[in-house]
Amino acid sequence: YPATDWVLFFENTGTQDTPILEDVQALDVRLRTGYMRHAPVVHELEGDACGERTFHPKDTSLEAGKSLRMAPTGGRPSSISAFPFFNFEYEGRGLITAIGWTGQWAAQIDRADTGPTRLRGGMEHTHFVLRPGERVRTPRIVMMAWAGDRLAAHNRFRRLVLFKYVPQADGAPARLPTALQTFDRYNARPGWATEAGQLEAVKVAQRLGCETYWLDAAWFPGNFPNGVGNWYCKPQEFPNGLKPVGDACKNAGMRFVLWFEPERVVRGTQIAEEHPEFVLGGKDGGLFNLSDPAARAWLTDLLSQRISEFGITLYRNDFNMDPLSYWQGNDAPDRQGISEIRYVEGLYAMWDELLARHPGLLIDNCSSGGRRIDIEMCSRSVPLWRSDTNCSPGHPDWNQLQSFALGQYVPLSTSCVWAPKAYDVRSSATGGLLCQFAYLEDGFPMELASALVAEARVNQPFWYGDFYPLTPCSNRPDEFVAYQLHRPDLGAGVVIAYRRAECNYLGLILGLNALRPGASYHVQFVDEQSVKTDQTFSAAELAAGLPVRVTEKGNSTIIRYAEVR
Repeated sequence: YPATDWVLFFENTGTQDTPILEDVQALDVRLRTGYMRHAPVVHELEGDACGERTFHPKDTSLEAGKSLRMAPTGGRPSSISAFPFFNFEYEGRGLITAIGWTGQWAAQIDRADTGPTRLRGGMEHTHFVLRPGERVRTPRIVMMAWAGDRLAAHNRFRRLVLFKYVPQADGAPARLPTALQTFDRYNARPGWATEAGQLEAVKVAQRLGCETYWLDAAWFPGNFPNGVGNWYCKPQEFPNGLKPVGDACKNAGMRFVLWFEPERVVRGTQIAEEHPEFVLGGKDGGLFNLSDPAARAWLTDLLSQRISEFGITLYRNDFNMDPLSYWQGNDAPDRQGISEIRYVEGLYAMWDELLARHPGLLIDNCSSGGRRIDIEMCSRSVPLWRSDTNCSPGHPDWNQLQSFALGQYVPLSTSCVWAPKAYDVRSSATGGLLCQFAYLEDGFPMELASALVAEARVNQPFWYGDFYPLTPCSNRPDEFVAYQLHRPDLGAGVVIAYRRAECNYLGLILGLNALRPGASYHVQFVDEQSVKTDQTFSAAELAAGLPVRVTEKGNSTIIRYAEVR
């Protein structure tokens, strides 16, 4: 890959404090944009704000003399105001850049009046001395140069992340879960959050065709959010702990996901009462201090014990707070930025240790949804709950947009579906699928739900291939939207087309990408009712334009194709 990856370190090898180090920019490059009449374009995404604009693409034209600044909100790298992946394009070439820092980063792009451009990036604020023997790191920078087709460049970057960064298992990118999901505070029923209720839920997950069972924030005293800091089971509801649930998953050949939020501590919980010295905020609660090696070691041991004890195979780490004010409040005037650095280093060290102690463990990176997505986190975890827009039903079009946008930079992510409806499931399904199904309700359509889960699992391997938007995509309800997933190693792929609820178009003619010239392809159309129609086309016909019809508003069609060998 034509990519460069670096991390800059500072170390004081002397016997006295260093002078102040400030405004440290791990990234500082000059870009050849000399012709002032041609404006570069910065392609970026909105951060996650739990709304219709989450991960929405945006383009900024950078005329001569103009500047662009990017920084997230509150110390979480993809929160609200910025996303730490972007593509700088100028006259048919460019740089795709990823900033790896699970904290408060910033990037500045300045174009001179005469045309050239300077790109800088790093922590937003640094002003500190280093003590004798002290060593600190800066954000990781990943840059991939490209020329020619921007979509081809994004697919090359997608492959770079998929095969060089994301967690691997058995020599391949980690397999995302198809899971029956939480069912806790959203649809809880008496008896559900008990050992018996959870054992029954595991059976339901198996009947649905899921290969993972997911228990969220319903297992510890105080519940969510008031019990955050009590990382032990409710004694009456789970007298044997969660080992019986983990064992049931293992016996069924399924994975077990369990929710934690270890970095936030609420007043009155066990950690706040017994270890206030580990909390930035003390007994009143606040941020667990991962910058303290003793605190980090204690928490790592606790989480490792729970993983072993409960049989957790997918550890879910949520983080529902902005840490920046805690870091800043813990810094002396001549040490501004040190608490953030030590915390981020501590977070990485804790996750690395958990992965080393538990081979095969997969970590879910959640932070009020997708507010901590960056290249460092992507190298240790996957964002399974990519936005808290998942916390309520009725957003299939937002899920389509998120798949479009994230797919250009982050190949692995999942979202949640609330109802067993084809349009909704297809809008949510990626390389995995989270099912927040109301399976306890009378008349729940188990057969339909199982069929839709099975359909999603057939499509999942193609999310590990290249991604081609076939239409523009926004969150507008009057659009016809389609994208293509292609596996060149299989000579096959899938197209998913959506006619949104207010769209007046019956269909579109879509030209497919990456087909082998001269080949023939078996094509199968699967409509909203899962009725299948088979045809054969030449590669030339598919590239010139495949007519795709969706006769009803709010419906979808899947087109699967495979080369005839």
